[in-house]
Amino acid sequence: MSLTHIDHLSHPSAILVEQDTREGIIARRNILLGLWAAARLGLEGAEAEAYAWSVHFADLEAPGHDDVIAKIAADLTTHGASVCERSLRRHLREMQKRAELQLASNLT
Repeated sequence: MSLTHIDHLSHPSAILVEQDTREGIIARRNILLGLWAAARLGLEGAEAEAYAWSVHFADLEAPGHDDVIAKIAADLTTHGASVCERSLRRHLREMQKRAELQLASNLT
C-alpha cells in the first residue's frame, strides 16, 4: 500500500487533520484508516471520502479507538469483506505511524 496523503480532502473539517497535535494526528489516522476500509468496501472518490469522515466522527462517540474498530468491523462484515479485529488494530497502528510521518513531512 502506498503512502496515501489526505491533503486533497474537501470536507469542511479537513483543517482538523492539519494540526500538529495529538488530535490532528488522531484525526489523520482515522481518515487514513477510513480510506483503507473504503477501498475494501469498493468505495471511490467522494463516497470513499465521506466514509473516511464517518470513521473519524465515529471516534468521537467514546474515549479510545474501540468505536472506530467496531464501526469498520461492522461495515466490512456487512459487505462480506470481514477482517479480524487483530488485523484492524494492526492497520490502525500503521495508519497512526503514517499520520505522524505525513505531518512531520509537512513541517519540513
